[in-house]
Amino acid sequence: MLKDKKDEVLSFQDAVQHVRHLKERIGELIFGQEDLITEVICCLLASGHVLITGAPGLAKTTLVRVVARNLGLDFGRIQFTPDLLPSDITGCEVLNVDPETQRRSFMFSPGPVFGNFILADEINRASPRTQSALLEAMQEKKVTIAGKDYGLPDPFMVFATQNPFESEGTFPLPEAQLDRFLLHAFMSYPQDHAEFQILREHASNSLVGEMKDLGDSPKEILSPTTVTGIISRTSQVSVSDEILMAIKELVRSTRPGDPNCPPEIARSLWYGAGPRAGISLVSVCRGLALMEGFEHVAWQHIQRLAKPVLRHRLRLTLAASRDRLSVDAVIEQLLSRLEERHSNLAQGIGT
Repeated sequence: MLKDKKDEVLSFQDAVQHVRHLKERIGELIFGQEDLITEVICCLLASGHVLITGAPGLAKTTLVRVVARNLGLDFGRIQFTPDLLPSDITGCEVLNVDPETQRRSFMFSPGPVFGNFILADEINRASPRTQSALLEAMQEKKVTIAGKDYGLPDPFMVFATQNPFESEGTFPLPEAQLDRFLLHAFMSYPQDHAEFQILREHASNSLVGEMKDLGDSPKEILSPTTVTGIISRTSQVSVSDEILMAIKELVRSTRPGDPNCPPEIARSLWYGAGPRAGISLVSVCRGLALMEGFEHVAWQHIQRLAKPVLRHRLRLTLAASRDRLSVDAVIEQLLSRLEERHSNLAQGIGT
């Protein structure tokens, strides 16, 4: 492990080595979720929030615990339930009575949102009113209580997990809430070999999700200073004007009323992605580029992360949903169309 650097910016190679080591370490503990691990780390490097959808029992909670533990940052968990109140998340002012003077005053009692990594577990089981309590925290990294602002620690990242919407007792997330997530990742069932490895770890009493101690030694944990240094280095990954133009055209092509949107796709879209989608795509692609050792963003990074960045920002019409058309299929069509119109993209602009 590289030595943490407090007074100097990490070199590009040092940052790459840290990120790759982190990915390897997480992969040693979470089996069969390589794509999801990549997307979560890219989201971390972009200082964004991630929404993870998957069936119960796929180790969504364990993944977040492992990431937080390996980064040496504060970890907080909020279990979303139908009776959860906004103040249960943000905190509230409580009446404090001095036992000697009997003087009464209000004191702010911070909620579980005050941490570096916040796990919003099963976020779609709470009411939309409670879900919206995270909006200000996710966007502005502060909480306002009784007219006073309380800043959140840096870095601050929300990992929200949700069961599929067709599950019993769930509430769809409001569009404004969804747009605050940098990307929407899917957690799939593990491959055959990965599931066997899970069973073997359980049989040997060493499955990470069943252990109180995740098995990390202090020398394997990145300090907060190193984490912020890596994030700073990620923001310096270059993005060419050609790639920015391609991202702009891709995002605009998701809007049914825009000239860039093909008529056959426009009929299937209710609404498309806003400007925040393009900003998010640039940010996470910088993280993926750094992870792969690139000092610039290339088209291959756009192809890899376009779906998780865009899928929760598009809404299909009822007719398209009835015809079993998926958002991911629409994004694939738009990517293919963009490559056909700009043949140099497939050759790797920016390389």
